[in-house]
Amino acid sequence: MAGVECQTCHGPIQEMDVVKQYSLLTMGWCIDCHRKTDVNTKGNAYYDKLIELHNSKKAMKVEDIGGLECAKCHY
Repeated sequence: MAGVECQTCHGPIQEMDVVKQYSLLTMGWCIDCHRKTDVNTKGNAYYDKLIELHNSKKAMKVEDIGGLECAKCHY
């Protein structure tokens, strides 16, 4: 999702005969990732205005665009 490879969260699934849990995948683990992960806005017109409104020199993180909203994952 969002250009993130499956392996980022699920490990080297291409090497698994049976897919198993690789990372913690707890809510805290996911939230920590959303706080650290930069949003890749290149080539996506959706983000053009958002970047302008964000008006910051630092990279926009997932948490900056609603990535900590409970309903994003728990719907």
